[in-house]
Amino acid sequence: MAERKATNKYYPPDWEPSKGSINTYVGQHPLGARARKLDQGILIVRFELPYSIWCNGCNNSIGMGVRYNAEKKKIGNYYSTPILSFRMKCHLCDNWFEIQTDPKNAIYVVTAGARKKVESFSAADNETLEIDTPEEFERRATDDFAKLEHMSRDALKAKSGATVLTRLQRLNDRQWSDPYALSQKLRKDFRTEKKSRQKEEDECKRVADRVGFAFDILPESEADRMGSKDVDFTPGQKAIMEQRLKAIKSEGLFAKPNSRKGTARGTLTQPLRISSELTTSASSTTNKAARALASVVSTNTRLQIDPFLNGSPQKSTSSALSTTPALTSKPTPAARLPLVSYGDDDDDDDDDDDDDIDADGNP
Repeated sequence: MAERKATNKYYPPDWEPSKGSINTYVGQHPLGARARKLDQGILIVRFELPYSIWCNGCNNSIGMGVRYNAEKKKIGNYYSTPILSFRMKCHLCDNWFEIQTDPKNAIYVVTAGARKKVESFSAADNETLEIDTPEEFERRATDDFAKLEHMSRDALKAKSGATVLTRLQRLNDRQWSDPYALSQKLRKDFRTEKKSRQKEEDECKRVADRVGFAFDILPESEADRMGSKDVDFTPGQKAIMEQRLKAIKSEGLFAKPNSRKGTARGTLTQPLRISSELTTSASSTTNKAARALASVVSTNTRLQIDPFLNGSPQKSTSSALSTTPALTSKPTPAARLPLVSYGDDDDDDDDDDDDDIDADGNP
């Protein structure tokens, strides 16, 4: 309060210069409560922890940078440099701890009430400036060769740093020296990729239209080519499919549905048979005969059911081995519509008679 009054140059009404200074007249020290222990050589200051510590009273960690109202006291000298002691109370318990200065090593030392928290890391890992040890400083001060070595190492670091900066600058200049050429190269690569992609899409559409798929087909991949090589058809099925393909090619494209008696176009009247050579070779072993029979049944069933191979979607629900000719329904005669009369005519009675005729032509 007194120092604030002195700063504001407050003078009490009853004060006179003959009574001394304002602080003497008021009876307070210029530093106020901070100097309450000044008679003991102790001054209250604001102290900030130089590193993290462990409190011995509560065993809690106190981080670096925490500030305390510490009792500052001079306890000795290192040559002409005073050694100071800072005593403070933990804010987490009632324990007091003390930290002293060490002018010889230029560090702070915890002397009582706490212990330093050891955090081992290197300056390179922390990406900070590496400070030389006191022994290194002393060696460079007394040894000229050590000083020359240190200077050479610093010059090499500066040269390597300049090389990195120069390399980055050259790379930047090379990349942005001709923006038009870079843009032209990029657009050329894009056009080439676009044409290749469009070619693949056209090929997929062509295959889908040829097969009759209503969905999109993905481009051919290496896995598809390897998988297609592993597919192996049995001898009987392959022969039957070739015979069926030959029959389809021999038929006319615009053949009439009634060109064959009792069968629809593209419908087989009898199941296909395996050739004599295949039958003779298959009869050698029971397994081969069974596989050939299964192949014939599977092929005949596929030819009867599959609308793309059969050419008659109406036969998809028929039996696989049925040889019954396709049924044809009798066309239903169209119903006769009543005549509408416009005006008074003599034919009204005839029109009424026509209205009594049903859809089958019966009165």
